[in-house]
Amino acid sequence: MNNDYELVYLAKENDEIAIDLLYKKYYKLIYHMVKKYAAFNSQNEDVFFNEANLTFYRAVITYKDSNTFATYLSRCLYSSMSNCYKALNRKKSKILNEALYILDDDTDNSNIIVDHTYDPQRILLEEEACRILKDKITAELSWKEELVFELKIQNYSPKEIAEITDNNLKTVYNIIKRIRNKIVKLAS
Repeated sequence: MNNDYELVYLAKENDEIAIDLLYKKYYKLIYHMVKKYAAFNSQNEDVFFNEANLTFYRAVITYKDSNTFATYLSRCLYSSMSNCYKALNRKKSKILNEALYILDDDTDNSNIIVDHTYDPQRILLEEEACRILKDKITAELSWKEELVFELKIQNYSPKEIAEITDNNLKTVYNIIKRIRNKIVKLAS
């Protein structure tokens, strides 16, 4: 009864023994896939493992006879682990995902240890400082310079800025030079 087609068919019929046999057969694949992705994000290994287990059960339910079950499962796991890794590393959730919760043995309180590169207070202070600096700079600029400055901050190239503002490229370079001179004057 080691034939995958038979096991998957029985597993789809809610045969717990077949599900258990399939899981044991492909546990190494699941384990290695989790370890591969958890190597880059070790504090979330349990998240990867839970996602891999859910993916296994989804693969059993959605499997069709187009490929072997092993190929189908490995593709599903790869896709699932990649999506999970991306979700854990999104900028908006990076702060929470970098925090480690350690239960203190003496008390019931949890201590939070945060990687200081993702310190929320520091990030807010830096954002506030950038906003104040940007306000000081824009106060010194003409409306045309301010428009080019805003586009340059958003990483538009001078060529793209020229197209957006309906100016020629030389004019955009001159405006950028004037902006730099005003920023240098503010800094000194």
